[in-house]
Amino acid sequence: MSKPTSITDQLHFQTLVKGTTYLVADFYADWCGPCKTIAPFYEQLSTAHSAAGQLGFVKVNVDSHQGVAREYDVTAMPTFIVFKNGKQIERIRGANPSALRAAVQKITAELAKEKEEKATQKPVETPQGEEKTVSGSYGLTSNSNWRMSLN
Repeated sequence: MSKPTSITDQLHFQTLVKGTTYLVADFYADWCGPCKTIAPFYEQLSTAHSAAGQLGFVKVNVDSHQGVAREYDVTAMPTFIVFKNGKQIERIRGANPSALRAAVQKITAELAKEKEEKATQKPVETPQGEEKTVSGSYGLTSNSNWRMSLN
């Protein structure tokens, strides 16, 4: 669980979008009053819910990173964009804590459901009596002292 990541450039942002299952991006400006008002709430959500590789929170300063803001057609601040597997799935315009909380709760519920489904999946069974084979190669050098066991 961590605080939101402030992006350093467009490539940094793209790397985070593509490398995180869910990403919540806060497009803000330093001079924006509503941005300042919702910032502590956004930070609390990030601290409480971020999970490496699964759910991330980033901050994008629209004045410093105009190209990123333009790419995602951000025209009002704050704007929160939710990405899933690199694709935009939701957009929240304005400082709306209840909408932001609902979006994060929906994500955490989906992640919990996916985790539960993985835990309840049965492992693939091999047919009884099927012969199993292990193959490979190895090399020995002088002074080698090793053992190999196949169970």
